[in-house]
Amino acid sequence: MNKVLEDIVSRLKRQGLDESLNHLQQAKSAFERSEWESLNSQIRSFLESLFNNIAMIRLKSTKKGGIARKELEDSVLLQEKEARLIQDFMAVAGGAGSHAGVSNADEAKGRFLAGLGIAYIGLALIPELIRVEDIIVGNLTAPEGTSLPTNGEMYTSCPTCKEKQHLNEAEVVRDGEDTVYICRNGCQPIIVVSTPESEAWPGRGYRIGTHVIRNAEDLNLPIIGATKGVLIPASRAALKKKR
Repeated sequence: MNKVLEDIVSRLKRQGLDESLNHLQQAKSAFERSEWESLNSQIRSFLESLFNNIAMIRLKSTKKGGIARKELEDSVLLQEKEARLIQDFMAVAGGAGSHAGVSNADEAKGRFLAGLGIAYIGLALIPELIRVEDIIVGNLTAPEGTSLPTNGEMYTSCPTCKEKQHLNEAEVVRDGEDTVYICRNGCQPIIVVSTPESEAWPGRGYRIGTHVIRNAEDLNLPIIGATKGVLIPASRAALKKKR
């Protein structure tokens, strides 16, 4: 179970789902303390938060709870049988919540494991983050006899600590619809991948295809097999939130 938990925690962090992560960590803590009623309550709250966030990410919905899950079902993101399974689980977990004496160890452990399984149904609905590599490979063509760089070959530096780093060394997280690369030392965001604004924003970044690469420092893209690579100069407004 530890490997499953580690995987789910890692994916929640990458997707920036802090509220969901907090509930899952509280559920894990309750499990370790044998506080079964609290475990029931937190695993239910975790899933509620997770599917709320999925509805927001996929449908831009602000609905919560069962209404959010119904929207996911109506949009055919959630299959009918999956939606019914989640609804039944919520009802079962909700009936054995935080009131002392209404749950025992085996029941609570079973709900915890079942809840983790349902979490994977939800996580499968969240699109993977769009990385710089995806944009480069998806939109550019390397000269004959060469190849485009991967995240492990592209590099930039952090405005704060000044350290050069390859993009696969940075932490990658979601911020709304954006993909954010954070300095490997945790200093600050160094690159943001976003969708274009409705109006051009000078100095915001460089549009390639349907995305904008916003790099705070020069971004180097070595062309594998060539003597020279491509340089994307730093964007002065790369990290600004407002014009």
